[in-house]
Amino acid sequence: MVGADEREIALRDWLSGLATFKEGELTVASADASFRRYFRLTSSDQTFVVMDAPPEKEPCEPFVRIASLLRKSGVRTPEILAQDLERGFLVLTDFGELHYQEALEGPAREVLYDLAMEEILKLQTGLLEEAEQLPAYDESWVRMELEIFREWCHPDLPETEYEEAVNPLVDAFLEQPKVFVHRDFHCRNLLVLADGKPGVIDFQGAMRGPVTYDPVSLLRDCYVDNADEWVRRKSLGHRDKLIAAGLLPSNCPDEEFLRWLDFVGAQRHLKCIGIFHRLKLRDGKGGYLADAPRVLGYLETVLAKWPALQPLQAIVSTARILSPS
Repeated sequence: MVGADEREIALRDWLSGLATFKEGELTVASADASFRRYFRLTSSDQTFVVMDAPPEKEPCEPFVRIASLLRKSGVRTPEILAQDLERGFLVLTDFGELHYQEALEGPAREVLYDLAMEEILKLQTGLLEEAEQLPAYDESWVRMELEIFREWCHPDLPETEYEEAVNPLVDAFLEQPKVFVHRDFHCRNLLVLADGKPGVIDFQGAMRGPVTYDPVSLLRDCYVDNADEWVRRKSLGHRDKLIAAGLLPSNCPDEEFLRWLDFVGAQRHLKCIGIFHRLKLRDGKGGYLADAPRVLGYLETVLAKWPALQPLQAIVSTARILSPS
């Protein structure tokens, strides 16, 4: 694998061959928990975002392909202005630097959440045929993600005991309607555009999965505190829109939908806690542990609510959860 410095040299060389961008100034914008990096390019009083994604680790093709699908459904994603898929370089329109995470602290919080839920509904209702072509969020994938928690937070727990305890979560994934799933629809992947509406990023991992996955990813966001009763109200409001769209039967009970949402959210939060620990223990990236207490709090609330999750509650209570410090 080519080192980061070598990739930046190659990236600058690529940009120098593009007439529109060769005179621009390149600065580091951000990196994430994967192998991707982002730069901001300033050229002729305009700014652009440049993605560096090592093709052997994070191929750009899914980003390009899925961006086209999302725009088809009316979801705003960065426009791709230049690309070199073989080397893993993209130039994108710049959505700015105001992420939902900061904007939600202001007076427009409820409006921003409602707008974001509307974007999820667009994905779910506007891309039903396209979702059929995506990888399936099937049992093997669900269990693979759940295993991350056991491996990094409870390594001495027998696999069979853990598998039995998480069976209700797996069942919840499999029994509900399947739609286009962004898979990381949260405050750090939403930006507030000039008109106040959301722009969506980091969608390249999209799959065909359960109808509650993106809603719970947003409403029980790993990086934002939201009260359980508020989550319930927002969730049931979305359920009503899914019924109106014909994606759920008209007699879908409150408790059934909330069970799906809670169980799918529990799977996601187990995975996230495991990933946060893996980033610290394997990769030396300890910053994500600062959000582990919030995620654990969401998880514990759900585990205490449902009798079927009592065995899993006992397992989580004895897991090795590292301190953020």
